[in-house]
Amino acid sequence: MTEEQILLTAGEEKTASRFSACLLFSANALARAITAIGDEEFGRFGLCYSHAYLLCEVVAQPGISPSQLSETLYLTPSTITRLVEKLELKRLVRRESEGKKTLIFPTPEGEALQPEVSKAWDQVGARYSQILGDTNVCQLTQQVLKAAKTLGEDF
Repeated sequence: MTEEQILLTAGEEKTASRFSACLLFSANALARAITAIGDEEFGRFGLCYSHAYLLCEVVAQPGISPSQLSETLYLTPSTITRLVEKLELKRLVRRESEGKKTLIFPTPEGEALQPEVSKAWDQVGARYSQILGDTNVCQLTQQVLKAAKTLGEDF
């Protein structure tokens, strides 16, 4: 594929802009495209993809701390706080204080939603693979994470 054809949406090729050779531009275009798919799938039950990640971690590790979530999800503590607050409003997680520590637990509603979240993750992956191909998705994912870790001192 040429640089002029790098942006893909639902199987259609778009011609590149004059910024397509810029990593910042292309990475943001990719992020918007994959986020749209994730938000569509998770939006069916009122979540965005970042809420789904956090909920999965809380269900898998009840009593997880915000700092652990921050490390696991590569998000700042303030972003974790904002996501937890939104999930609390939806009654999917709850916070408990133990001294100076705050721990996050799933609610029964959050645990009950987990099978739907898992199905949505499967659907997101299937959609990416349908558009890009299984091998391309795996390779792209590995390359993007490696680049993120190399470029980001916070990871």
